[in-house]
Amino acid sequence: MVEHDDLSGALRRARLAEAAHLEAVLGVQDSKSLRLQVLKDDISPSIAATPDAAKFFDLVITPGEQPRLWIDLISSVVMEPDFRTYRLLQDNQGGREVLLETSDRAEMVNYLKTYLAHRMIARERNIARALPLAHSVRGFSMGALLYAWLTGFMLGILVLLVAAILLGKLHF
Repeated sequence: MVEHDDLSGALRRARLAEAAHLEAVLGVQDSKSLRLQVLKDDISPSIAATPDAAKFFDLVITPGEQPRLWIDLISSVVMEPDFRTYRLLQDNQGGREVLLETSDRAEMVNYLKTYLAHRMIARERNIARALPLAHSVRGFSMGALLYAWLTGFMLGILVLLVAAILLGKLHF
């Protein structure tokens, strides 16, 4: 009977310890999510104030074991290595690159504003490079259309003549 009570007590203590551990883990995750939400709230007015930025950037916090504030498709902020440190990551062909790691939220906000401005300029530059290709294809000139039509017409006559000769209807 004593062994049963010892096991019950040990099981109860283990469950309480596990519950305390889960509560602490959830508290850290909640803390990370809340800090990311505050960062999002700090940077959102800057994005909303610029119509082009509002079209390009959509700040989204993804929950999970590692909450993440997505800035755009290739960059995000996580709370690592601890729940007080902001880390801006950018995905590129070589993997993830740490752009800034700081525990100062104001520093991260200022860096994000600069980062967003540079991303917008890069986007505008890419659009400007693509525009000359789009404008150079205007259509066909009348001479090119007439040449293509005449060539097709002559080729059609030639094919009909060859077909008639092969079928034996025309004799030369």
